[in-house]
Amino acid sequence: MLSLLLVLVISSLAGFMIVAGSDSNSNVVVVPLIAGQYYVVGEVAVWTEVVDSSLYLHVRYSINDTDWYLTEAHLAVATSLSDIPKTKTGNPIPGRFPYKAEYLWDQSVEFTINLTDVFGLACPDSNETMLYVAAHAVVAKVDEYGNIVQRETAWGQGTRFTSRGNWGMYFTYTIICEECEEYCERVGAGSAWAYGNPFPGASWAMYVVYEGGTHETDLILGQHYDIGDVTIWREGDYLYVSIVMSSGYYPSVIHIHVATDLSGIPQTPSGNPKVGNFEYKVEFTEDVSEHTAMIQLDYAESMASTLYVAIHASIYTYNCTCVCN
Repeated sequence: MLSLLLVLVISSLAGFMIVAGSDSNSNVVVVPLIAGQYYVVGEVAVWTEVVDSSLYLHVRYSINDTDWYLTEAHLAVATSLSDIPKTKTGNPIPGRFPYKAEYLWDQSVEFTINLTDVFGLACPDSNETMLYVAAHAVVAKVDEYGNIVQRETAWGQGTRFTSRGNWGMYFTYTIICEECEEYCERVGAGSAWAYGNPFPGASWAMYVVYEGGTHETDLILGQHYDIGDVTIWREGDYLYVSIVMSSGYYPSVIHIHVATDLSGIPQTPSGNPKVGNFEYKVEFTEDVSEHTAMIQLDYAESMASTLYVAIHASIYTYNCTCVCN
């Protein structure tokens, strides 16, 4: 038998990978793989699937004649026929197709393209979008001893690019988005603090210096992300703290402490706040988008012109995925 070294060359384009012998899925369109214009040596199957909200296109070349082997495969997929590489006269240029596998000796090869990354397509918005597929291959036939006796160009059967010259073909594939069901999982996002001054410890926790009137600031998650608005005001012997969350973020617990100086806020010896010792605490068993705390001030706090307010929240969000049936 002819000894061949099998080397798979994979295009480095983003959003693309190549797999040998993968299983097919639903939404399958199959066309014959034609070699030398006359020989049906196999088929090209195309289908889509949704994974983690991304829409993937699978294109598999399969040889069903045991005497023939794939030695090269070139694939172009586009949302417009004009985007498939061609000469000025309209003949396709497989060498410039963006997805390729070379130095093959196999009877099956599969390309997988992330249509969401490459074209911005996603279900359900891209339902019934038409794709143009040009599936080119080079195939070789062997005799009973494994010697190559014939080489041919092959194309997935469809419409010829031109009526003269190159006999290369393309076919179309229409995306059909299947019925999907969204599944959401609650996940912890971390701690958030009302933006202000840093505590003296090593943590990034902050406190707000309130000097009367209406004080507005942001609720900061993980040091960097603004996830809500905080408003502080005073009415008589009460301090009010309103927290309004940005869409998609929710507090599981809120801690607030008010003092006449920084040392009055519970802290460790190293200067990090002890949230568990804060005077105000409220826990939530349901999704809450806003909350207003009313905190009664003691005599010293009600007489002070400046208050130190530490506002902390434990935050959660949801990770949602669409699973198609």
